[in-house]
Amino acid sequence: MKKLLKWVGILAGVAAVLLVAAFFTLKAIFPEEKIKSIIQTYAQNTLKREITFSDLSFNLIGITLKDLAISESTTFEQGTFIRADNVVVKLKLKPLLKKQINISTVGLKGLQINLIKDKEGKFNFEDLTQSSTTEPQEDTSSGSDSSTQFFDLLAEHVYTRNCAVFYKDQQENLQVSVTNLNVDVKDFDLTSPFDARLQFNLGYQDERQNISLPIKSNLTINLSNLDLAQAYVTLQNLDTNYREITLALKGGVKNFNQPTVNLQGLISGVSNTALAELAPDLPHFVLPNISFEADGVADLDNSLFTLSQAKLAVSDSSILAVGKVGWGGDTPSYNIQNDINLNLTQLASMTNLLDGFGMKGKITGQLTATDKKDKQDVHGTITLDKVAVQYPPVTVSEMSGNITLASLAEITSPKITGNLNQEPFSLSFTYKDLGSVLDILFQANLSKLKLDTFSTSSGSDTEQNVSDTPVETAPSSQSATAETLFNLKGTLTVGEIAVPYFSSTGASLNVSLTKASASLKQANGTISFDLQEGTINDLMTFVKDNKIVKILLLPLTLVKKVTSKLGINLFQPSENSGQIKFSSGSGTYQFNNGLMNIEETHFNSAISNMTATGNINFKTDALDMRVKATVLTSQTPIVIKIGGTTSNPSGKLDITKTAVSLVGGIVNYKTPGKVASSTVHTAKDAGKTVVNTGSQAVSSTVNTAVNTVKNISGLFKKDKEKNQ
Repeated sequence: MKKLLKWVGILAGVAAVLLVAAFFTLKAIFPEEKIKSIIQTYAQNTLKREITFSDLSFNLIGITLKDLAISESTTFEQGTFIRADNVVVKLKLKPLLKKQINISTVGLKGLQINLIKDKEGKFNFEDLTQSSTTEPQEDTSSGSDSSTQFFDLLAEHVYTRNCAVFYKDQQENLQVSVTNLNVDVKDFDLTSPFDARLQFNLGYQDERQNISLPIKSNLTINLSNLDLAQAYVTLQNLDTNYREITLALKGGVKNFNQPTVNLQGLISGVSNTALAELAPDLPHFVLPNISFEADGVADLDNSLFTLSQAKLAVSDSSILAVGKVGWGGDTPSYNIQNDINLNLTQLASMTNLLDGFGMKGKITGQLTATDKKDKQDVHGTITLDKVAVQYPPVTVSEMSGNITLASLAEITSPKITGNLNQEPFSLSFTYKDLGSVLDILFQANLSKLKLDTFSTSSGSDTEQNVSDTPVETAPSSQSATAETLFNLKGTLTVGEIAVPYFSSTGASLNVSLTKASASLKQANGTISFDLQEGTINDLMTFVKDNKIVKILLLPLTLVKKVTSKLGINLFQPSENSGQIKFSSGSGTYQFNNGLMNIEETHFNSAISNMTATGNINFKTDALDMRVKATVLTSQTPIVIKIGGTTSNPSGKLDITKTAVSLVGGIVNYKTPGKVASSTVHTAKDAGKTVVNTGSQAVSSTVNTAVNTVKNISGLFKKDKEKNQ
């Protein structure tokens, strides 16, 4: 055995001497200039590119290449594809005798790679991939998978210094870069774990943004002799920051045939000031630390990633997701189930944008997001738990209930309860987006409605003459073309009402409209309402900033305007100007393609009973109405014809119908109450003269008409211009 080992040692020494001799022989046969010429010719013929370098040096333990440059396709006139200041490879000789490639050093300094996608979508390296696509030769040798491990590849130190990769997309006009790339790998081994340290700057630039992220990372890598199923990468840490925002990440990937991914991370310092360069218009906010974790498996053969769990948490709020994401088609596919748990109190404290809204309570839910299009991409259930929010003058509190999403285009709630300004309410609704129109069904009940003010912008204090403000019912054709159409059906019941300019002991509203909009130009259907006893203070101010109220009380406001012009006071006694006390009010409006037919509107005030009928055309803004009013103090009926437009109504007494009403009112008068003395005497005289002659009867009728005209004149103001 000793002799055998001796002969092996002698043979190894001889082999080493022969290797050294071979090296010097090859160096003599192939001087550096000849090798340089061979490399340049090969690059020109095979790669169709030029290659240059200033120095190529061989020695017994390695190669050094300086100032390497490879051109873009054909010549350097098209640019430089790759360049490197220095390339060093140093080998150890002794391990070669043991079928080991033991590299002491592999180093790259100043390496720069330029990747370009031109305006036609072609990459500047496509010619290289095409030139290298040759059919692999079938291995006909027998029984030998031993060649897969003929050499053990080891390297004591692999490094890069100041390297960079630049990618320029001329189609999208953007650039991505990795600069100042420094890599250090110690004790590289194909069969055993080794550590690696990376440090670089990741850059992104387009027409609006220019971002640079410094990244540092430490990894443990096991290539498992290129057995991908056993290989893994452990991310010890990855740290980066953008201004005040920091990201700390750790985790790992196992089994590169079907990669199993595990990541955990923490994001801190997120605020509007930190993101000001990216999004300058963000409202003020400061987020606490955001933690996240994700686990999943990638099926590379089927282009599918199965997300076992992904969790994002901010304080006590969190989103938990599981599902699948695919990337094999033209567009990504996904099916993700999400559990949502939001603490509104904590979320509201993160931004002063929500200051004063008093947000409280919790929102939980289970939602599924899919890649279906046409708004069919989300479904599930959301639960409100004692949610509170305020927007002066309204405060909603203790709001609880469930909301079901069949999709983003179909949302329903069987019942939501809570308090509105400390008064109980209940609500149910169904919302459907039918494409050209939004379909809404609702039922709402409110025990009381109390508001101290409508808003800071409303009120007669800031308006110079709200009573003359036009009633806007017909927007311009330009705005009408962009209107959203609604199918609206539902009921609203309210108990006691006490709001600015209006009070009532109760009210109800029934709506059944199709193609409704702000202008009502295409509306069809019916609106009806009932008001119980109450008071209106300053009618025109009350309706000015309340669109729904404006429509409901539109006949009343038109009558108010016209009677004001005529000098007739049908609503309030002169000693309490501006206040209208009413015992009841109701209305039924029938819509037919923008034409509102006032089937009948009743408004019974303290001094008169009013009934309005007619049409309001929201397409042309034209009015055609008749108002019959009876003054209670004299039982004097009058009829007013209203025309013009909603913004500029006009009116006049309908003399013929007023006279008919007068005679009918006198003959059929049975209602007790105070009657003008002249009318009383006339009625008595009429009873006494039943047997009188025809001429006496005519005379009595004339006297009655004269007295009645006197009573009507009492309703008119003394303003001569208005009387005219």
